[in-house]
Amino acid sequence: MKITVAICTWNRSRLLRRTLDSLCELIADQRFEWELVLVDNNSTDDTSDVISRYSTRLPMVRCFEPI
Repeated sequence: MKITVAICTWNRSRLLRRTLDSLCELIADQRFEWELVLVDNNSTDDTSDVISRYSTRLPMVRCFEPI
């Protein structure tokens, strides 16, 4: 079974960092495959940098939603 976790964010880089840290500590049952779909809703803070730092640590699909 595949599970998708979707997070949409706009200018909440500190909260996003905490959330992604928690997801990195997740111990998932090996019977399940999961992915993280992360949507940056045109943030103007350092959200893009935060996402980049976690892109190799999480099974992430990154999306950008312009205005």
